[in-house]
Amino acid sequence: MVKQAPGITAIIPIKNLADSKTRLAPELSPERRANLVLGMLSRVILAIQGSSISQCWVVGGDDRVRHLTLQMDGLWFEEMGQDLNDTLGKAFDLAFERGLSPLYIPGDLPFLKAADLHGLVTATRRQNNITLAPARRDGGTNGLLVPLGIPFRPQLGERSFTRHLALAGELGISVAMCYSHGLGFDLDIPEDLETYQHIEPGLLESLAPE
Repeated sequence: MVKQAPGITAIIPIKNLADSKTRLAPELSPERRANLVLGMLSRVILAIQGSSISQCWVVGGDDRVRHLTLQMDGLWFEEMGQDLNDTLGKAFDLAFERGLSPLYIPGDLPFLKAADLHGLVTATRRQNNITLAPARRDGGTNGLLVPLGIPFRPQLGERSFTRHLALAGELGISVAMCYSHGLGFDLDIPEDLETYQHIEPGLLESLAPE
């Protein structure tokens, strides 16, 4: 049985399914894109549950997202903010209010495993630094752990990994890096889908059967 790391909650922000993965529209129908989002979310939740992270929060999405989250024993919250960073900032604040260290994880990491999360969590073992996991392709951030008591706000968006590093430097906060296969590969564009199906043949059929 996995030993729990008390005080860490993974926070997964999700859009309404109708608005998700629109860059895959040339390849997939709206229903299949929705199923793909749910399939990836399911894998991410399973990885969290297999790790030492004590809680999993899913924020936003529609009834299908809520149903999946509750079915998998996660906690579901309605959309909290005006945009992604506003939502995450409010979710982080809620975690802090509850005495928890928030860990941002995107819901579109099809290869995420519990071992990836273990590496991210242990990088912040001393509880005096944040931990960042960079995206493989676009300069984004696919993991951000902020220990309780550290005043750091998410800055997601274009080139967010660099902006997170710059903000940490301005605030005088130490940063640990976590590089892993499961945290590096998020699925956003048709080229990702093509590449990932070479890595895991049958990936699309597994995540989003027709």
